[in-house]
Amino acid sequence: MKRIEDLDAVLVTNAELKAAIEAIGWRDFIAEIQKGFEQSSLGYSITPPKVYVNTAVSDMRCMPSYLPKYNPRYCGVKIVCVAPANKKIGIPTVLGEYLLRDAETQQLLAIMQAEEMTAFRTGAATGVATDELARRDCETLGLIGAGKQSYYQAKAILTVRPSIERIKLVDLVPERAQAFKERYEHDLGVEIAVVDLDAAVDADILTTVTPATEPFVFPEQLRPGMHLNGVGADAKSKIEFAPDVLRHARIIVDDLAQCIHSGEVYQGLKQEIITEQDLIPLGDVLLQKQAGRTSAKDVTFFKSTGVAFQDLITAILVFEQLTG
Repeated sequence: MKRIEDLDAVLVTNAELKAAIEAIGWRDFIAEIQKGFEQSSLGYSITPPKVYVNTAVSDMRCMPSYLPKYNPRYCGVKIVCVAPANKKIGIPTVLGEYLLRDAETQQLLAIMQAEEMTAFRTGAATGVATDELARRDCETLGLIGAGKQSYYQAKAILTVRPSIERIKLVDLVPERAQAFKERYEHDLGVEIAVVDLDAAVDADILTTVTPATEPFVFPEQLRPGMHLNGVGADAKSKIEFAPDVLRHARIIVDDLAQCIHSGEVYQGLKQEIITEQDLIPLGDVLLQKQAGRTSAKDVTFFKSTGVAFQDLITAILVFEQLTG
């Protein structure tokens, strides 16, 4: 960790952030991210919906947040950029920085590389939702997509559901799925089977982490008791689950204002398959204001778009871990 003398702030690299969160531990980290959803449900979160700046080939998102009841000392903003074509030239497709500030003086405290931050907090949010919504006896995790985020999704889900014995993994590029298995099977501590799409969907928990613009999971593939995590489709142009899937599920969202403009929820509303009254904020479920899973036969669906308070909590935890 370096200090930027002219700004009197510290610079935190992706590697340092990753090490700090691993020192905190996944279980404790997930518990802290859960507090953000609870604060939001209680009305204590000052977190506007993310602002998009789109170019022809990429986008930039600005995500400010302040959680005065969680920790009044800090506020901050993440600027995260997505450029899918970067992989052709060996540059990460997700790039970003987090600016952590003193909430009273607005002095800049830290500049953090945000790629690992985004990966960890997105996984942790899925961990919160899965712990609350998935059956306790789940044994199989279907994972669609073998990109960077998929490891963090698996890590978080296995933390909250140690009953899982097998991951069924599929990717459009089979070699990428095989490389994921070889790299992470020992670390995750469960069997990873590279399978086809139908086999991956046939799981107790199904998590999709793709940039798809056409749906690939359909109602006829569902079975009673499943829990679904829709992670990849975080914009109007993206979709992973057919909107009709939502007819058969209890729909839990990370942020109502963002989710109505994202993926299958956006399409479901547009096609009048669902209404906004069908969308249940995760924080409301955590605080028992509304019901999540009501029986072992329910299909539950968590829509993740990524909320700025997740980044703020991550930045606070990392900053205090590194500065003592």
